[in-house]
Amino acid sequence: MRNPLNKLFVPLVSFIFLSSVGVILHSCSQEKQSETKENAQTEAIQTAWEDSGEWVQKLTLSPDKIVRNANWGQDFGSVNDSLELAESQPEKGKSYTLYFDESDLNFSDISYIPNEQNKLHEIVFDIFVESSEDVQPLIDQWKKYLDAKFGPSEANGKSVLWTKNKNTRINLENVSTSKDPGIKISFKAAN
Repeated sequence: MRNPLNKLFVPLVSFIFLSSVGVILHSCSQEKQSETKENAQTEAIQTAWEDSGEWVQKLTLSPDKIVRNANWGQDFGSVNDSLELAESQPEKGKSYTLYFDESDLNFSDISYIPNEQNKLHEIVFDIFVESSEDVQPLIDQWKKYLDAKFGPSEANGKSVLWTKNKNTRINLENVSTSKDPGIKISFKAAN
């Protein structure tokens, strides 16, 4: 005696097989699209960094990691910079000085600040320039690079903010005075 379910078995198995193949092909296609998008984003960040100018490049070191080859949450004892220690040190953390030329007028103090668990939580650049005319071009260079790396910025008075990245919050501010033109950039872990 023939079982009526046999007539349904072949079409059912075929349907399940073809559905599985479709899901696998769709998944592979999505992975390839995601990989292509990620590669394009990495290239855009690299290009923005290469176009950012000598000072931004010297301060950031590379477009990898957050900034200065550091990652949030790394053990603070592992934070090492090849620069000389700054004259004044923060109450909590370490500060270094990077000179851009021999004038002692164009430099940046770079401060690394830990959280209560002694993990890297913030990096602050206090950048001083010789002339007030140098401030806006430097802000523009930073903005172009940071927009590519961390997403679109928002203007807030004298500050430019980056708040869209899940891991990092950035505040770039024109802190120029008549005697000391410059900017301050704070990179801070979001959580």
